Amino acid sequence: MQKCVPLFGATSENTLESCGVTLYKAKKEIYDNDLAQKSGLKSLSNFSLLNLRKVGDEWSDCVRGKTIPSLNFTTIDGKKFNESNLRGKVLVINFWFKSCGPCVAEMPSLNKLRNEFRGKDVLFIGFSTDADHTLKVDYLNSSRFLFNIVPNSKNVAKEFYFDGYPTTYIVDQDGKVVKAWTGYGIGLTDPYSVAKPLINQLLSRK
Repeated sequence: MQKCVPLFGATSENTLESCGVTLYKAKKEIYDNDLAQKSGLKSLSNFSLLNLRKVGDEWSDCVRGKTIPSLNFTTIDGKKFNESNLRGKVLVINFWFKSCGPCVAEMPSLNKLRNEFRGKDVLFIGFSTDADHTLKVDYLNSSRFLFNIVPNSKNVAKEFYFDGYPTTYIVDQDGKVVKAWTGYGIGLTDPYSVAKPLINQLLSRK
């Protein structure tokens, strides 16, 4: 009989790194012990799929309240950001890449979110693993993705210790994670529905 994956340890000593390492180990255990794959099937068993969803939810709980890494970056249209001009803003951070189907599929929902908070103290950042020149062809001066797009962001992604694309973070004015999730479709809802009330709550703190 398959065993359930252990819960994440809920301690104040957790960091983005420790949460990520626990996630990697839990997912590896699920894949290594999946009965369907051991039988030669390509897809995971329903039990393992449910377990993957469970550890994803637990990872999201684990990273809540954790401080994000210091950010210093330039977008494809030449805007420069660092700690001084990010401080005090709500951040919506999305990790993606051009050939990621789910990443592209969620863009209309994320664009709707960005338009909802246009002119507010909310900064929308899209960290892409793609090179600058490839992104400019499709996304510079385009309405495809309205986030501030940052190229060559593999090193930034490594500092956040997530596992899978797309991954999105809602970060408060003090640089702490309020919500994080991986994949397109949070349950039966979408990024807009999940993020909008959280952002409104953060803006109401002032």
